[in-house]
Amino acid sequence: MIVLTTEEAHRLVAAVDLSHPFGHRDRAMLVLAFHTGLRVGELASLDVVDVADKDVPRETLFVRAEISKGSRSRVVPLNDMARRAIASLLLFNRKRGFSVQSKAPLLVTRKHTRLSVRSIQRTVAELRVKAGLDVPATPHSMRHTFASQIATRTGNLRVVQKLLGHERLNTAAIYTHPGRQELVAAVDQLAKEVV
Repeated sequence: MIVLTTEEAHRLVAAVDLSHPFGHRDRAMLVLAFHTGLRVGELASLDVVDVADKDVPRETLFVRAEISKGSRSRVVPLNDMARRAIASLLLFNRKRGFSVQSKAPLLVTRKHTRLSVRSIQRTVAELRVKAGLDVPATPHSMRHTFASQIATRTGNLRVVQKLLGHERLNTAAIYTHPGRQELVAAVDQLAKEVV
């Protein structure tokens, strides 16, 4: 399980070239992924109606059963960063002439089609290289990063379980293991205390 540090997450997002025709879409997509913990398939399957009502970002995201793994729907609260990312995506789509009707895809290609899972994976892989990250950053590592941050901040595995849509609590328990930041801090502390 790869969890990105805060600094690595920032570097990944900062690697997006905003002068590229789809740079603003890609940046907002990454921010949305980091702040919702969605699976890449769920992210790719989002329609405008899932995240906004009359061009206003929703307070919560209802992940429909038909787009979620295991066909289990769930509710993910949208924090301020996620809502700003949604607003940015809606603005991007409107400016580019893409539909913002309720059943339109949220993430769109230049051909006005839904952005594929493979395209999202490829975009993240390219940004990882551009950001110079040593770890294999993927859309799934962004999900792990979200879950680890929630587990660390709340200490409540039930919250992690519900947000990620896991059927079993023990599946969420992996997020309580020490992350790389804790491991680095422990080894650094050792260097200060041991000859």
